Amino acid sequence: MISLYVGSTSGYSGKSLVSMGLGHKFKKDGFRVGYFKPVGILPIKVDNVLTDNDAWRIYRVLELKDPIVDICPVVLTQELAVKGYLKDVKGLLGKIEKSHQRLSGDKDIMVVGGYGSIYTGGVLGIQGLKVIRRLKAKVVIVVKYEGEYIVDYVLQAKKDLNSKFIGVILNKATPEYKQGIKDYIVPFLKRKGVDIIGIIPYDSIVGSITVEELNDMLGGKVLCCHDRLNNLVEHFLIGAMQVDKAIDYFKRTRNNAVIVGGDRSDIQLSAIESDTECLILTGDLYPSEIIISRAEQKNIPILVVRDDTYSVAKKLERLSVRLRLRDKAKVARGMDLVTENIDFPLLYKKLGIKIGQ
Repeated sequence: MISLYVGSTSGYSGKSLVSMGLGHKFKKDGFRVGYFKPVGILPIKVDNVLTDNDAWRIYRVLELKDPIVDICPVVLTQELAVKGYLKDVKGLLGKIEKSHQRLSGDKDIMVVGGYGSIYTGGVLGIQGLKVIRRLKAKVVIVVKYEGEYIVDYVLQAKKDLNSKFIGVILNKATPEYKQGIKDYIVPFLKRKGVDIIGIIPYDSIVGSITVEELNDMLGGKVLCCHDRLNNLVEHFLIGAMQVDKAIDYFKRTRNNAVIVGGDRSDIQLSAIESDTECLILTGDLYPSEIIISRAEQKNIPILVVRDDTYSVAKKLERLSVRLRLRDKAKVARGMDLVTENIDFPLLYKKLGIKIGQ
């Protein structure tokens, strides 16, 4: 049995998407596959068992039948986090190891989903590096590609993981970085002994979020166009400029949502005329009937939220980088991206396994 830990050097790099895609492909190639998330940060109760929301969704996507209690043995609740700061919490690493043993008994490959980064979890004594050593797992590092500086993180991870490190997956690589990755990053990493397991391009479908999801995240109220809540949003724009510049600003970006104060009817109208996908009005302030009427004519949903514009923007910056695993279209596209862009022959070679063995 091989355990493959899908880790990263930072949060929100795409580990869940990669874990799902790898597990799906492993199953398709005939391997008995399990999924395990040692530490979860999104608590949810399933059949009265506390587990992690992402782990539960991946479990269902991969159509697994293992006991739910074992797929995520440590769930980071507020209570557990506070306890970790007040005193040393014992036994969590052992709990993780026992659940992993129970799940892996009849498997060929266990996909182990990391949380945060491989350096996260020190407060509770379950730092990613410790978990990796305890599970005797091999590690692939997923890095959200945002520029050349990421090579420093990759090299540090290689050093810290030593022989357990098998390679890197560069994720969410946008078109403007494509040539630089090919000409500089890949040759450099190879020269440093780092295998490139895959380069996954940025995808607008996977990188988007529906208006309904936005509303759920922000706790907003939908004022109109309830039948357009499946509109996909890729970008967020803040409407805080002069009116004469607003329309040009909004039109430069497709599939956007405009965040604007509920008292700025001039900017609201500019956003509507620019065919934004969604209007988010902040400060719990409601628009005029003229604004609502025009939005209905243009099929543009309006959300009203309590927070101020800055708070909403920061919240969306944090939340929008997560793959929303409940959206079937994005899950399917995400798994296709992994299948199409991962070098599986190389990965199998690094794991020491063969199809049909």
